[in-house]
Amino acid sequence: MPGDPERLWAQAALLSSHGIAIIDPASATLRAVNGAYAQLVGRTPGQLAGQPSNAVYPAGEHVQLLVAEHSADLNGAATLQTRQCHDDGSLIPVEVTLVALRDGNGPVTCRIQTVTDLRARLKAESELRFGEVPHTAAARFRQLADSAPVGILLMDADGGVSYANPCWLEIADLSAEQARGDGWWDAVYADDRERVSDAWEGLRRGAPLDLEFRYRRAGGELRSVHSRAAALRADGGALVGFMCVDLDVTEQLQRRAALDGFYGRIRALAQRLEQLREEERAGLARRLHGTLRQDMTTLKGEIESLRARAAAPGDLSEAALAALIGLADACLEELRHISFELQPPGVEELGLTDALQRFADECAAQSGLNIELTDAGSLPELGARRSLALYRTFQEALANVVRHARASHVEAHLWVQDGSVHLRVSDDGVGIGDRDRGKAGCFGLLSASERLTQLGGALRVFGVPGRGTTLDASVPLGSGRERRASAAR
Repeated sequence: MPGDPERLWAQAALLSSHGIAIIDPASATLRAVNGAYAQLVGRTPGQLAGQPSNAVYPAGEHVQLLVAEHSADLNGAATLQTRQCHDDGSLIPVEVTLVALRDGNGPVTCRIQTVTDLRARLKAESELRFGEVPHTAAARFRQLADSAPVGILLMDADGGVSYANPCWLEIADLSAEQARGDGWWDAVYADDRERVSDAWEGLRRGAPLDLEFRYRRAGGELRSVHSRAAALRADGGALVGFMCVDLDVTEQLQRRAALDGFYGRIRALAQRLEQLREEERAGLARRLHGTLRQDMTTLKGEIESLRARAAAPGDLSEAALAALIGLADACLEELRHISFELQPPGVEELGLTDALQRFADECAAQSGLNIELTDAGSLPELGARRSLALYRTFQEALANVVRHARASHVEAHLWVQDGSVHLRVSDDGVGIGDRDRGKAGCFGLLSASERLTQLGGALRVFGVPGRGTTLDASVPLGSGRERRASAAR
């Protein structure tokens, strides 16, 4: 529509007199450019799409661009003056503004580069500029590097440091004199030196350097950095040195470790809770099956004995006794269902496939669903935990179909593939939607997913509104020793 903000922004970018390019940060390539950008370099937008973003700049300017990209990623934006290469070989002085866009608080999703042609401005200011000391590329780089919020090292072809900016000196807790030459290497943590050395050897052979390692400060504190390095070459291509950019990620890694520890404790608690639930189910099932069911059976026998001794067939006492026997039968049947759901005997006694079939038959008899279970042949020994995890997932899947799906037909399939046992359950019901996944009624699926995750498996649920739901569960077979240990538990 005419007032659509995104459409207006797109139109403004296309018609802008400034060159505008959208850059993919992962591959450092141009996603798209407008006409002004293409005109500055003498090519078409189609020719530039997919090309490296620094391909239109001289090799000597790549260091400045790399530093500006890091600064934009950290601060949101960065500006520098540089030169662009026209297709006819000429160099155009430009001002480049980089803006980094993020998805929420996540990683950078794209960079927007705005390029302004400075030729007209420089021509108008030529008399004023004539009497001033020219700002060389080295001076502009030094000014940018001294204020950059990332650590920057300039090294000669042998890896000796000739310049370290204030941020890097703060990270490593060294003075400029201490860092010079091979002094920077002394700050690399001893346990990480082999990895760092291998990475630098790869860089000398032309491979990119992108790794995390640690510096050890004078007081013993370790600082973690994400390091990227690039080779510096003369116009003829000869190697003259390297530039390294180190981003301090210590606090970021500490927060990540704290979160990992928290989630690890949550998973341990969930696993313990699930274990206690299974123990409680087993105990309750034993009580129902071994005590209450036995008492009900005895009660039914006593009632039948009384009925046999009734005075005359068909009198009031006979009818009352018949009603009591019917009630006892109903109670026994209900107890059988409850015991079966709490502790399915078939998983250990019959094997997983037959136990699933037995539960499917029970569920079909109670709900009226048409449930079809198929398998791809005999399964290898899974062990108690893996078999029970798949059984509980199947149980929860059918329970959700009965409660929510309004389905008439369910297809289930069990097979082995790529070292894992897979279970797929599909129905022809209303289909689960994205909003349904967070409802309280889906807690059983979350519990099943956590149980499978603890065993190295996974649970995925796909739903199309009006076209049914498919549940995919998998659990790895594991090594023979793991299966024997699982079976013993």
